[in-house]
Amino acid sequence: MASEPVIRDRYATKRPWRHFAALVAIAVLVLGAFWAAEWDFSALTDSAKRERAIERAWSLVVSFSDPELSSEWLETCWHLTLETLAAACMATFIAVILAYVLAMGASRAVCVGEAGGRNLLSRLLRLPLHGLCAACRLVLDVLRAVPDFAWAVILVAALGLGPVTGAVALSLNITGILGKVYSELWDSVEPRQYEQVRALGAGRLNTFLYGIRPLASRSVQSFTLMRAECAIRNAAVIGAVGGGGLGAEIMYQIGMGGWGKVTTLIIFTLALTLTADLSSNFIRRQLRTDPNHPRAVRARSTGSELARGYIGVGFALMVVVWSVWYMGYGNSSGPDGQTRNYLEPLAKLASGENLKKLAFFEDLLSPDFDGAAIGMGDAAEVQKVRDAGKDVRLFEQYGPLDFWRPAAWEAWELELRKWFVWRVVKSSSVPLAMAIVGTLLGVLGAMALTYPHSMAFMLESSQFTGEAPHPIARVVRLLQMVVARGLGLVARGVPEVMWAFLFIAFFGPGLLAGTVAIALHSMGVLVRVFSETVDNIPYRRFEQSFLGSRMTCFAYTAGPMSWRDWMTYSFFQFESNVRTGVVLGIVGVGGLGFFFTFNFEWFRFEKASTHLLMIILLTVVIDRISRLLKLSRVSR
Repeated sequence: MASEPVIRDRYATKRPWRHFAALVAIAVLVLGAFWAAEWDFSALTDSAKRERAIERAWSLVVSFSDPELSSEWLETCWHLTLETLAAACMATFIAVILAYVLAMGASRAVCVGEAGGRNLLSRLLRLPLHGLCAACRLVLDVLRAVPDFAWAVILVAALGLGPVTGAVALSLNITGILGKVYSELWDSVEPRQYEQVRALGAGRLNTFLYGIRPLASRSVQSFTLMRAECAIRNAAVIGAVGGGGLGAEIMYQIGMGGWGKVTTLIIFTLALTLTADLSSNFIRRQLRTDPNHPRAVRARSTGSELARGYIGVGFALMVVVWSVWYMGYGNSSGPDGQTRNYLEPLAKLASGENLKKLAFFEDLLSPDFDGAAIGMGDAAEVQKVRDAGKDVRLFEQYGPLDFWRPAAWEAWELELRKWFVWRVVKSSSVPLAMAIVGTLLGVLGAMALTYPHSMAFMLESSQFTGEAPHPIARVVRLLQMVVARGLGLVARGVPEVMWAFLFIAFFGPGLLAGTVAIALHSMGVLVRVFSETVDNIPYRRFEQSFLGSRMTCFAYTAGPMSWRDWMTYSFFQFESNVRTGVVLGIVGVGGLGFFFTFNFEWFRFEKASTHLLMIILLTVVIDRISRLLKLSRVSR
C-alpha cells in the first residue's frame, strides 16, 4: 500500500499537462491577437472588394511576367548583387567579433563560473561579475531588439546612403542575436563535461578556451552559418531605408513602376539566396557529427582534419578581405563607372569627424513619457493639460470595483488614449498580433512541408526501410522533394518586406498583408531547419521503429524526436517575427514601426525614443519569458 502514492506520483509526472497548457496558451494568444488589433478581411468576404483585389493582384503578376534582360541592366544587377553580398559578409564578420566578446560576459558559465564557496565573502566577491553578466545581457537585448531597418534609419544621418550603412545596421542587430545564442550555447554545456579542466587549476578564461568553447563549437558554427544566410537576405532589402544594394534599387523601381526591372532584381535576389543555401549546406555536411550517417564525412587523418580547418578559416578571411576591398576599391558605383569609397563615412565616424551628425541621440535618450497627462511632472504643465481637458481621469465615470462591466473597460480605454505612452503600448499590438498569427501559420505550413522536404524520407529511406523502390516511385519522390524545396526556397528567398508589398496589392495596407508575408517567409525558414533536424537523426533510430510505412515512421519517430528542436526554432522565429512586424510597420503596414519612423523623420526624437523603448521592451520581455519557461537554447 505504501508504494501506491509513489506509483500514482510517477504516472502523474508523466501526464503531458505542459502540452495541454501550451496549446491553451497558444489559443489564448491567437484570440488576444484578434481582439487587440483591427483586422480587415473584407478583401476575402466582400464579393466586390474581392473582385477588385483579384484584378489588382493579377495585374501585378502580369507586370512581373516580362523581366528586363538587357545586357546593361543585367550588369547593373550583378554589381548590386556583389554590393549586397559584400555588405552581408562585412556585417557578419563584425558581428561575430563583437558577439563573441559580449557573449563571454553574458554567459554565466564563462563570466561568473561555478557557484563557488558558500561563505559570504565569496558571494560578495562575485557580485561585480553578476552585474557584468546582467549588463552584457542588457546590451545584447538592446542591439537585438532594435531591428536592422531601425538601425539603418538612425545611421543614415551619420553615414549617408550606401551599403556601408546597411552593413553597420545589420552588424549591430546580428551582434545581439549571435551574442544571445552563443552565451546560451555555452551555458548549455554540462559542467561535468569540462570539470577535468577546472580540476587542473584552470581559471575561468582557460576553462572557457579549453573546456566550454570546444564542446559548443559545432553548434556555434552551425548557427553562425544560419545567421550569415539571414544577413544576405536582410542585406537584399535593407536598402529600402538607405542601405544600398539590391534593396535600394528594388524600392526605387517599385516607386517608378519599373516592374520588369523589379522582376530581374528579385531573380538575382533568389539566386543569391540559393547560392548561400547551397554553400551553407556543403559546410554543414562537413560538420556532420554522426559517423554512421550515409552523408557524413568519413574519418580522416589528423593532417587532413587540420588542413580542412585551415582551409575554412582561410576561406572566411578571404571573403572578409574581398568584402572590405569591394566596399572601398572594387566597385564601380561612382559616376561614369568610377570606384566609390563606401568606407570613407565609416572612417570619418570612427575619427569623430561625423559624430556631430549624431547629436539627435541626446534627444533619443530622453523619451517622452507624457507625465502631465497622468498628473506627474511640472505643475504648470499639468495644469495646462487639465485646462485643455487632455488629462487622464480614469475612474471619473467608473470605479475600480466596476471591472465586471464591459462599459467600464470601454470608458477606461477611452481615457487612457489621452496618454501618449498608452498609445505607444497600443501600437505594439500590431507587430505582436502579426507575429503570433504569422508564426503559427508558418509553423503549421513548415510541419506540413517537412516530410516531402526531407532527404531522408524521400530519397534515402531505403537506408532504414530495406525497400527497393521502383524507379517511377523514386522519380515521384524526387519531384515531391524538388517541389517542396522549391517552395521553401522561394518563400524564404523573397524577404518579408517584398512579400508584404505583393500582398498589399491584394489585401490592401494593413495587418492581413503583413501577417501573410510573415507566415510565408517563416514557413520557408522553418521548413529548412525542421527537415535538417529530421535528416540529422541517425538512420538506425528509424530502422528500429519502422513499421512498414514511411509516413508512420515520420509521424511517430522523426516528429517526436525532433519536436523539442522544432519548438526551439519556432519560438526563436517568433521573437524574430516581432521585430519583422516592427519593420513592416516602418515600410507602411502600420503600428509601432510606422509611428517610430514617422516621429523620427519629423524630428520628434523624444516621441520616437518612446516607441524605440517599447520595441526594446518587447524583445526583453520575450527573452526573459523564454529563459523562464526554458524555451530558449539553454537546456538547464
